[in-house]
Amino acid sequence: MKVSQSFSLISCSLLFLAAGLAAAADYKVVPVSNGGTVSGRVSLNGPAPAPVMLKIDEDKAVCGADRPSEEFLVGANRGVQNVVLSIETVAAGKDWKLPATFVYDQKSCTFVPRMIMIKPEMEGEVLNSDSVGHNFHTISQGVYNINKKIQPNAKLVVAKGQIRRSGMIRAKCDIHSWMGGWWVVADTPYTVITDKDGNFSIGEVPPGTYTLKIWHEKLGESKQNVVVKAGETAKVDVVLKL
Repeated sequence: MKVSQSFSLISCSLLFLAAGLAAAADYKVVPVSNGGTVSGRVSLNGPAPAPVMLKIDEDKAVCGADRPSEEFLVGANRGVQNVVLSIETVAAGKDWKLPATFVYDQKSCTFVPRMIMIKPEMEGEVLNSDSVGHNFHTISQGVYNINKKIQPNAKLVVAKGQIRRSGMIRAKCDIHSWMGGWWVVADTPYTVITDKDGNFSIGEVPPGTYTLKIWHEKLGESKQNVVVKAGETAKVDVVLKL
């Protein structure tokens, strides 16, 4: 994997995830008897690169000073945050553990959180907690595309069913060009996002042999096999290359 600043990597990543995720309607919630766990850590193979500094050149009184980009967050022991891992081809299994609705905020001209996990047809709100307007703009392969001004201290309502299927949604603001974020629309509950130290855990996995898909917004995507045994934990340590 290589770090790329190009829009083509984002486009390819969106296509990859859109093609690789099944429709949520195909997934069935059933009791999982003596399931296994896939857990581990995602890390870099070398020192983290210096963060890209974002130039704050609009509404500085509200947005603040120049700041480091959050597109490449590396924690303790080179652990990589905001890596999306999903176990493919699980047709039936555990229930979702997501809230009934989601909230995605804009504070100090930053998306909070940068990356959020939701599911198809989920309803929610995009808040603007700032005293300046934002132009909320999403890019996806037909998952949820919108380009709309949100007034100061107002919100955008995402109605049930507007997020039509699983895939990746890139969020940006056309007024404040440095703002960036992602919505991970998972097709099954067997998708997770790494924490600040690169750790992850996926529980209640039906025993079997699977493909684990790994995606990071700057390092691209990869896959590796994992064998899940009943009542056991499959340890998977992923090393990403710069």
